[in-house]
Amino acid sequence: MRTNDLIRVVVRNLNRIRVRTVLTTIGVIIGVAAIVTLLSIAFGFQENITESLENIGDVRQITVIQPIQGMGMRTQNETKILDENAIQEIEDIEGVVAVVPYMDVSGTIEIGRYITSLSITGIDPDKAENLDIITEKGRFLRKKDRDTMVVGYKIQEVFLEKRTLKKIESIDLLGKKVEILVNRIDLEGEEESRTYRMRIIGIIEEQGTQEDYNVYIPLETAIEIAEWKAMQSNIIKRQGYQSFMVQAENSDMVNDITMQITDMGFLAFSFKQIIDSLNEVFTLVEIVFLGIGAIALIVAALGIINTMLMSILERTREIGIMKVIGASNTDVTRIFLMEALGIGFMGGMGGVALGYVVAHIIDTVMRLYVSQQGNVSESMVVMPLWLVGFAIGFAMMVGLISGVYPARKAARLSPVEALRHE
Repeated sequence: MRTNDLIRVVVRNLNRIRVRTVLTTIGVIIGVAAIVTLLSIAFGFQENITESLENIGDVRQITVIQPIQGMGMRTQNETKILDENAIQEIEDIEGVVAVVPYMDVSGTIEIGRYITSLSITGIDPDKAENLDIITEKGRFLRKKDRDTMVVGYKIQEVFLEKRTLKKIESIDLLGKKVEILVNRIDLEGEEESRTYRMRIIGIIEEQGTQEDYNVYIPLETAIEIAEWKAMQSNIIKRQGYQSFMVQAENSDMVNDITMQITDMGFLAFSFKQIIDSLNEVFTLVEIVFLGIGAIALIVAALGIINTMLMSILERTREIGIMKVIGASNTDVTRIFLMEALGIGFMGGMGGVALGYVVAHIIDTVMRLYVSQQGNVSESMVVMPLWLVGFAIGFAMMVGLISGVYPARKAARLSPVEALRHE
């Protein structure tokens, strides 16, 4: 039987049982729509969360801190510190571009009649160049700087008016003279303080993250403050830096570098690890969603089988006549397989269309809710082309498999017995 004749026969047969075909196709549509809707929403959430995390931190960066006592990594006597030797060890790891030491100190910052208390980060200006810190106004720290400060874009939001302790709306910080008030308890138990005077020389470009509230000063100045508070010299040799920021050559090398740093006895973590863990969770969710849709398609497959078997009973004499006039078992098999495949194809197309509509209705409702909370939300639905192709192909495969048993049963009918059938 020629392909054109085969298609014409299949279309005619499906049209003859139009109501049954439509009802069976609806079952396939529901299954495919479930797959498309659920996976589109899952992909959308995955993409939005991943992008948000990537905006929070560079996926090439690894934060390293000293091991916490009692975690079982090393005994107290073996605990390593983040000193210059540690910097050299980590820099020797393949794929490491830079190791930037951080020294955090706390203090009260005063700018004229405004005041705030926060943590201040000492950073090596030369090594900080590898972190791609961009200033919107002024410049970043340089090697010879000592009494200078660079602040995050939103740092002004944490300042209060001294007398009223009310938040201020706006203040131009660039070029302002700053006083950092640091307190300590001396050996006699008395509180004493020291003031460090600096000038704000740069404001960092807005990041939309917690980094907008960072304050940077030269590393040497931060070490000086830390040593005064601790009342000891050579604090780096004794206690080490608070943390390192390790810059990897590319994101693919982050996990391997993190593992090697952990093997050295330090704690290391990165946004890449968080993103990878979340992607694993989303993969499991997507598999569950696919399973839910597959169950609906299995039910639809039973409907296709039932439709085909009923069609065989109704067309038994017709099958006998076809065989008598020369149709082979293969021709009969192809007819019923094509009918099942046609139902699967129509169900797949309809399911993709319905899934697209339902997913975007859900997306619109969710975005409307988020906007009412005062937030801006990107689209929560992502429907890649491969998902459309997969959904239609999956529906056609289900239809084809469902048609195998009815097609074989029809092909095995004896022409003589088929012609006797009333």
